[in-house]
Amino acid sequence: MEFNKWANILKVILLRIVDELERRINERNGVEASDSFSTSLYSSLRFIVLEQVDGLVDEAVGYTRKQVHDLSTLIADKTAGVLASLVYVLILLGLAALVFLFLAIALSLWLGDVLGSPFYGFLITGGITLLLVLIIYFTGHKKIAGSIRRRLVSMM
Repeated sequence: MEFNKWANILKVILLRIVDELERRINERNGVEASDSFSTSLYSSLRFIVLEQVDGLVDEAVGYTRKQVHDLSTLIADKTAGVLASLVYVLILLGLAALVFLFLAIALSLWLGDVLGSPFYGFLITGGITLLLVLIIYFTGHKKIAGSIRRRLVSMM
């Protein structure tokens, strides 16, 4: 951000206000040139304006930098937490899929032995799996999506 540009603009405006005040006071008093007291008073006022604007800009820049740093740290922490949870869930889902796959193959082979043909065992297991997928898709989609959304929001 260009705080120095705005600080310089503010300084110029405030110094012009001080100059205008000096001119109007002198004009009202009917004085063409100001005396040494007035000159030192207006010089002091100009110095105070310049110092206060510089201090204000320094404080604003420091505060803004601190807020940006704190916000970036918070965002980094939250993002790292969400990504770590996502990786953990993906690993668990992958392992669960492998377990389900091996159990399905075992069930298919066992049913094939019982029914006399491996084709029938795999057909029955595939039908059961398809039925489970359709039930989850049509009834559990909103519940699962809502649960995931609440979990992500709670992590943030």
